[in-house]
Amino acid sequence: MLTEEMINELQKYKKYWWKEDEETEYKEIKKEPFHLLIFTVLSQNTSSQNTRKAYIGLKKKFQISPHELMEADEKVLSEAIKAGGLHKIKARRIIDISKYIVENWNGKLDWLFKKSKEEARKELLKLPGIGNKTADVIISSIHGYKEAFVVDTHMRRIAIRMGLVDENAEYEEIQKKLSNIFPWKKIKGREEEIVGLFWLLAKYTCNAIKPRCKECVLASICNRANNKR
Repeated sequence: MLTEEMINELQKYKKYWWKEDEETEYKEIKKEPFHLLIFTVLSQNTSSQNTRKAYIGLKKKFQISPHELMEADEKVLSEAIKAGGLHKIKARRIIDISKYIVENWNGKLDWLFKKSKEEARKELLKLPGIGNKTADVIISSIHGYKEAFVVDTHMRRIAIRMGLVDENAEYEEIQKKLSNIFPWKKIKGREEEIVGLFWLLAKYTCNAIKPRCKECVLASICNRANNKR
């Protein structure tokens, strides 16, 4: 379990936090499930900076709605989001997702707010190219991070190194074990911030190539850090 001291130490990762205008922009994106869905698709296999550039490029060329994007010229769409990488794959995915939403959900996603997290997740996973992580980004914006803990490459790596799971662990197991180390009652109202700071620690301190175990605030509860002592 993360201690109060550890949570306080996580504040030093604020230096990697989004700039004020970027954070404001993301809060606006989160208000509309379809916008957040598209933003999350653009975030696949790229940095947050490149995701933002791709999203801005998309907004300049298209209205971000299922009806418009399902009819988008694939080459034009691909060029608009080129800054995010894998733009051809993502362009096709965005068109397919938009078409599915129009044909199966009447072009709307607001019904998600009325569904349980289990029902919402089941439906979101039907979308072309949408996996657990992307589905949980949407669900966490509705039900909170405790109910839908998002696991990406960085979260998976830190869970394995801490000894919470083994290298063959499935998404749901990693999600459960990581979620269990957070004192949710104590951080009520700050869940998004604390989880975000934890993710930044995973990215910048528990990095893939040269993890800086000696300076990690989680060293006392981490298998890898303790084995290196």
